[in-house]
Amino acid sequence: MSRIASCLALALLLLALPAAAQDKPAPAPEPMRIVPVRSAEPGCEPHCREWLAAQGAITNGTLEELRRALAGLGGRKLPILIYSTGGTVEVAIAMGELIRQQGLDIAVARTVLSQRGPALGSIDERSPLCSSACTFVLAGGVRRIIPPQSRIGVHQQTIVETETTTVRDYQIVRRREGDRIIETRELVKETKEQRTVKQEQATGEIDAKIARHLDAMGLDRSFLKLTVSTPADTMRYLRPEEMRSTTIATQIAPATAVFAEQRSDAAPGPADRRIASAILGNIGFGQHRGREIRLELAVREGSRPGEVGLRMRLLSGNAPIATRLRTVTIG
Repeated sequence: MSRIASCLALALLLLALPAAAQDKPAPAPEPMRIVPVRSAEPGCEPHCREWLAAQGAITNGTLEELRRALAGLGGRKLPILIYSTGGTVEVAIAMGELIRQQGLDIAVARTVLSQRGPALGSIDERSPLCSSACTFVLAGGVRRIIPPQSRIGVHQQTIVETETTTVRDYQIVRRREGDRIIETRELVKETKEQRTVKQEQATGEIDAKIARHLDAMGLDRSFLKLTVSTPADTMRYLRPEEMRSTTIATQIAPATAVFAEQRSDAAPGPADRRIASAILGNIGFGQHRGREIRLELAVREGSRPGEVGLRMRLLSGNAPIATRLRTVTIG
C-alpha cells in the first residue's frame, strides 16, 4: 500500500512541474544599447563598413543613449542597424525625430558582436525584427532599408495600469462590562485582488502623438491605419508589399544596401569618388506646423564622363522628408 501511495505522490509531482514552469514569467528584454561597430569581415581594411548598432528594448534611458552615441561620432554620419521588439512610445517618437534631424539612414538587422573586440561585428539578416514602438524609430530614417524577410510588427499602443485591491476579513467580538459594551476586532484573513485597467483618455493622447509623428516623417496614412486597427494584444507583421505601400520602407533590400551612399573619410578611388554637387535653388510651399516646406534642387557631376545628375529633396525646415523623389541622371 505504501508503494502505491509513493507512486501516486510521484505522479502528482510530475504533473505539477509543467504548471510551475508556466507560472514563471518570461524574462524582460534587455534595455537597448546603441554602440558604434566596425565590420569584422576579413580583408575589409582600411575601408570596413561602420554603423551604429541599436538593439534591445526602448526604455526611458534610450534617447540619452542615442544622444551619447551620436556625440561620440565626432560629426560623422553612420547608418543605424536596428533590432528591437519595441518599448516606450514617447521615447521611440523622440528618437525618430532626432534621427531625422541628423539626416541618418536606418536598416533593420541584428548585429553580432565579435569576440575579437566590442567594437567589431557582423550583420545577421536571418530574422530581422522591428515591431511595436520600434517602427516609430524606424520612421525617422531618411532612407529605411528593410530586408524582405523582416518582421515589421504593428499594433495599437495602449496605456494600462494595474489596480490592486486589498480585502481584509475581521472577526468582531462584543462583550459587556457593567453598563458598557466593548467591541474588539481581530484580522483573520487578508487577500489582494488585481485587475488591469485600460486608460482610454491616455491611449487617445498617444494615438494623436503617433499620428503627428508619422505625418511629420512623411509616411503614408495607411501605416497609421494598420497600426490602430490591430488589437494591442496581437501583432500584425507586414508583408513586403505592405512595407512598400505604407512607405515604412523606402527600399526592400538586404540591410547592406544602407551603405550604398555612405561616405568615407579615406581618399576616394576612381569607382567611389565623392561626387561634387551644387544647389540650384529652392521652391517654397509655405509653412506647415511652424516649419517651412521647400523643394531643394541640386545638380551634381555624374559617375561617368558627360553625365549630370539633378537631385530633388523635400525639406521641412532643414530636416529631409522621406519621399519617392529620385536623382535624375542626364547622359
